Amino acid sequence: MNDFFLANNESLLHTFIDQKIEVKQIQVKNLDRFAQYANKIKDELKSYSVETITPLVEPQILNIMGMCSMVTTIRPESFEENLEQPTAIAELVLKIIEVNKEFFKKEEKETDSKDSSWFNAFAYLVKMGHKHDDIMNMSYGAFLQYIKEGHAVERQQVKSYAIAQRMAAGANKRDWEKYLKQLDG
Repeated sequence: MNDFFLANNESLLHTFIDQKIEVKQIQVKNLDRFAQYANKIKDELKSYSVETITPLVEPQILNIMGMCSMVTTIRPESFEENLEQPTAIAELVLKIIEVNKEFFKKEEKETDSKDSSWFNAFAYLVKMGHKHDDIMNMSYGAFLQYIKEGHAVERQQVKSYAIAQRMAAGANKRDWEKYLKQLDG
């Protein structure tokens, strides 16, 4: 999914058996509930394909139903009527994974996560100009992208400060004033 898909909290259309449904991105405010269902599936899968998901449909059907209730527009009756079609259900799960790939991305465990918390992440984004309610309504993918880009902006600022400090220490007065004028535009 591209940046606009994430930022606009868009969804994808999917055909489940004979009906068109939407597969939506999980929002930050619902992430904890979604994770209760999705983590059990994520932990079981070595790779994401219809072939690897299909054998999990029967043992994980309650978790799949929970995920679908949160990120699809499928009617529960329609889902129940089609429980005997594991390939179609696996295709739906694969679409959910595709739309919410940031959640399902397999990452190595961080070694030093003592400074990492949801409150720290929220405080960081608030410091970068976002509002709490806006953060809660972001898709999880957009949330991660904003944090990633915020870190990139901070690194660039530190680099600029280091260059300015070096210039100040080594430049004569005329060169330093010329540098400052260039920064002012």
